[in-house]
Formats: sequence, structure tokens, C-alpha cells
Amino acid sequence: MAKTAAATDAGQVSLAALKEEGSRAFAMKKYAEANAAWDKALAMKTITPADAALLRNNKAACHMVSKKYKDAVAECSAALAAQPDYLKALVRRAKAYEAMGQYKQSLVDLQAANKLDSATDETRAAEKRVKDLAAGKSTNGGAARKNPALGSAAGMGAGGAGRQLVVPVKITCGDDTRMFQVQPGVSYSEMMDYAKALFPSVGPFALKFLDKEGDLVTITSRNDINRAIQEAVEAVDRKRLAQGGALPAIRVHVSKVASAADVPKAPEEENLRMQQMMEQLQKIQQLQGKNKGGAASAQQQAQQAAQQQAMQQVVVDDWILSFVDLLKEHVGVDPDRPVELQEVGQEKLTRAFQAMMTNDPKADELLDQAEERFKEVVGMGMICQAQVWEGKAQLLMQKAALEGTAISGVAAAAEVQLKKAEAKVVEALAYCPTLTDGYLMLNNIEQSRAKVAVGYVVPPVAPREDLTDIAERQAAEETASKEAVLKAFERVTKNGIAAADANLEKAYAFIQQGIDALPENEKNKELKPLKPMAEQVPTDPEDATPLKATLLITLGNAHYEHSILRAACGADWKSQVEKAQALFREAGAAESDIRQALKGHPKAEEMEDIIGPEPEPVTAPAPPPTPEVAPTADAPKGLPSLGQRKKKDAGAA
Repeated sequence: MAKTAAATDAGQVSLAALKEEGSRAFAMKKYAEANAAWDKALAMKTITPADAALLRNNKAACHMVSKKYKDAVAECSAALAAQPDYLKALVRRAKAYEAMGQYKQSLVDLQAANKLDSATDETRAAEKRVKDLAAGKSTNGGAARKNPALGSAAGMGAGGAGRQLVVPVKITCGDDTRMFQVQPGVSYSEMMDYAKALFPSVGPFALKFLDKEGDLVTITSRNDINRAIQEAVEAVDRKRLAQGGALPAIRVHVSKVASAADVPKAPEEENLRMQQMMEQLQKIQQLQGKNKGGAASAQQQAQQAAQQQAMQQVVVDDWILSFVDLLKEHVGVDPDRPVELQEVGQEKLTRAFQAMMTNDPKADELLDQAEERFKEVVGMGMICQAQVWEGKAQLLMQKAALEGTAISGVAAAAEVQLKKAEAKVVEALAYCPTLTDGYLMLNNIEQSRAKVAVGYVVPPVAPREDLTDIAERQAAEETASKEAVLKAFERVTKNGIAAADANLEKAYAFIQQGIDALPENEKNKELKPLKPMAEQVPTDPEDATPLKATLLITLGNAHYEHSILRAACGADWKSQVEKAQALFREAGAAESDIRQALKGHPKAEEMEDIIGPEPEPVTAPAPPPTPEVAPTADAPKGLPSLGQRKKKDAGAA
């Protein structure tokens, strides 16, 4: 009997380990490895129906992130076979059906979910939204047809209601937000072309829009775009819209995908419609050419069409659009209607422009915005140039560490590069004092100098691609990383700690200057607790880290690095770790992330009083698409890097 119980306990431990292994891989975006771990867990004889449902639902989360919606449906169905009243599996399968445009199936799942005691306001709101989508899908008019303010694409032209509805679009890729305008009826392919023209180097991507529920919905067709426009129309007062008021911008996010195969393809009917429209356009152009005494050549027509397409993709910053609207206001024309010069007259336009620039205080404000925007762009160019020189210094240091030679041998050459970088950053901050990236760059430069002063550089550890077992590979890489740190400790120059201390004090001051240079609204913003890193979704705006929190975490990481340098030199180091911990907490970082960071310190075994006892295991599952069992990721030093966030534009989403 005891033997059976022991075997069961061992099985439970193994199951928990596989769950954790899969969740760790999911957090690192290694979805194939996550699924492999969960498949091993599903193959165990000791697995319960509840465990099977949870693991199947976790696998569905991987497929949802990878845009493999059919596979997600299959896994959710398997989860529901094991546990029919599993709310998360019902909701996730509904989202997968919705992403494929199968609104009726999605509605059935949401209705079933809302009959459960665990239903929420979110699931009930989702049911209402999908019910509207299902009704719009069956009337052959799309969701947008239900709103007479939109009509059809053809009805918005010169022969329509007499007013052209223009929809502003804010599109975000990382920290970069741009703005352009489209008309109702724009196709999925056209929207993708706009995005490619704006972000040509982003690689394969999908487009998502932020719906009224706050969810990011993948755009796969014209109907999805119409839905986004419809929600924008519903968000404004009907009377104001009828009187010529502008629509709020629909917010679109560029979401990177693994390969071109993961990019949603345009529906066949949209491609056919676009081809028919192009054929009609060519016929019209040929007729126009004959009426003028001769038709243009096919090559000239193609060039003209390409030029027109390029003109449609011109995108401007918010301040420029505001400037144009202000000028239209002074001229006295409809602010949403395109203005032809001959309609207004050159003289009237010139008088209005002069009056606006002379008397309207809004013009000064817009010009100030333009000045600040261009200052920031020029300043960022200088920062990028400085990063090249700082990178060269790092390369010299890493090369010496890999060769096992003293860092002092490259100290002079590294300092030459660091001085170039420093001078360029100082120049950038003199030109644009509010450039947060400049202060972060100066912090990096001083930290590099501190490492040179004591000769502490840890060479990068080569990944063990020769090991196929995930756990074995991670263990080998972790062991190699610890050995590299110990070797780096052996090479330090202890009498350089005084110089390193001075460098790091400068680094702290630079980060504090960056905090002081923040806009008042950012500086005084109340910092809310952040989600654990393993639960954050990079494309979700709600998971974006505030700029002030990013700077506080950067300051905490600087103290963390300082503690390692002092520990390597045999000096007091614990006070620096305590300061780092306090700054991480002030920034709102999750306690699980802080603990994991501290446990990655080379002196972690001597930090029990700071790290504290292990917390009780949390049984509550995390929200989808993050798996319910969400372990913290390994962190070799400090909190995971949050990157250098640019100051957002005034019109950023």
C-alpha cells in the first residue's frame, strides 16, 4: 500500500514538473516546446480529467497565439470532452471560431458558457457582440450594413449622400504610432499595403484592431474592418456625426508572426472584387484617353496607377492633420471633405492661412508640437549613432572575455568608443532635453565603464542546440552560465572598485535625470501593480509598462549590477541589493518576478533574509491566453529587460 502511494506521489510530482516546463516554454514563446511538454503530461497514466482539460486548454492557447485556429478548436473540444463545464475552454473555442469568421458556432459556445455559474460580465458582453456579428453575417451586407451612416463604398462617392466619410486609422508597431485615413469599403489587402508601406522592415505580421470590449481582434477580411468602423461610428454622437463631426480613430496594431505562412490570407472574393475594379478602372481610363484624342499607353497607365496608390499611402503625424483641419476651419469648408485648390481659390486660401497664423493661438500650439516632434526625431538619430560606438566598446570587452585575457588590455580602446558615444548623447540632450533614451544611454555608458574598471565581463554562453531534451538543455546552459560568472569573478581587479562606484553613482544620477525630465502627467502618474512577466501579452496595450516604471526598474537593475561588482571585489554588496528590491517594488513589479531576479544573483545563497521564504503555491489559474500554471522565467540578472521605450507621440494610441 505504501509503495502504491509513493508511486502516486512520484507521478504527481512528474506531472507538476511537466506542467511547469510547458508553462515556462510558453512564457518564452517556445510554443512547440510547450506543447511537447504538455503532450508528455497527457500521456501519463495518473492524469485526471481536470488535468487533461487544463492541459488541452493550454495547448489551445499556443495554437491561438500561432493563429492555428482549427487546432485550437480541436484542443478545446478535447478539453470539453474531459470537463464539459470548463468555462475557459468554451470561451477560447468561441474566440477561435470568431477568428475564423464562424460567428454562429462562436455564439453557441458563448451561450453555453453564460449558462454556467462561473460566467462573467465579459462573457455576457462577448455573447451580445458575437450575436450582432452573426446577424450581420447572414444578411449578406456585413456588420457595417446595419448602420445607415456607413452605406456602401460606392454610396460614399460624389454621387452618394453629398459628403465623403473619412475614417482615421492609428496604427501602432512597437512604440511607433502613425496615422492615415481610409474610406468605408477599404479591403483587407489595401489595409495590409498601408501597413507594409509604413513599416517596411517589420517582417511578416498580422493586423489586429482594438474593439469596444478592449480585445485585440485579428483582421482577416473587409468585414473585420467594417466592424471596427461601425464601432467607431457607434462611439460618437449621431447628431454630431450627421452635422459633419469627425470619427474617432480606429486603432490597429501590427503584430509580428513567426513566418509568412502565419499571415492571414485575403479572402478570395475580395481579390476577385479588386481585380474587377481594376479592370473597370482601366476601361474608364481608356475611354478618357480616347476622348482626349489618344489613349495613354498601358505602361503609362500602370505608372499612373502606381503613383495614385503611393499618394494614397502618404501618412502624416497628428499635428499635421490638426493643422490642416484648422486651416479648413478658417477657410470655412467641411473639415472632413477633401479640398481642391480650385474650389477655394488661391487668394482666399492665402488670406485664410495668413489670418490663421497671425491671430489663431491654435496655430502656435501646432507649430510647437511640430518643433518638439522634429527635435525628438533628430535627437533619436544621434542616440542611434551613439549606440554604434557603445556597441563597439561592448564588442571589445566581450572578445577579451571570450579569449580569457584581462579586460584592462582593451580598456583604452573601449574608452575611446565610450567617449564618442557620450559626446553624441550629450549633444542630443542639449538639442532635446526631454529625450528619455538619452539618459538611459548615459546610464549604459557608465555601467560599461564600471565593468572595465574592475575587469568584470561575463562572456555570452553558447546555446546547447546539441541537446534535444528541454530540461537537459536548460540545466546545461544554466550550469555553463554559473561557471562563466565564477570565472569572471576570478578575473576582477579589486582595487578598481572605487572607480566603479563613482561610475555607477553617475549612472544613478542619469536615470534620475530621466525621471525628472518626464512630462508632468507621466511623472505624477500613480503606478499600478504590473502583471508577472509570464502573464504579459506583448501586443496588449493594457500590459504596456508606464515610462516611469520602466525607469525605476532600470535604476533597480543598475543597483543590482552594482551589488554584483562589489561582491566580486569582496566589498559590501547587500545594501545595493536591498535598494534594487525597493525600486522594483516602487515600480510595481510582480513579487514573483522580483524573487526570481534575486534568486539569479551570484550571492543568492547568502540572501535568504532578503529573498524570504517560498510563498504558498497559488492555485488560481491565470487568464487566457496565458496558461493557468504560470511559473516565473529564469532571470540571470535583475528584472528582465523592458527595452528603451520612446516617449509616445501626442496622438499615440
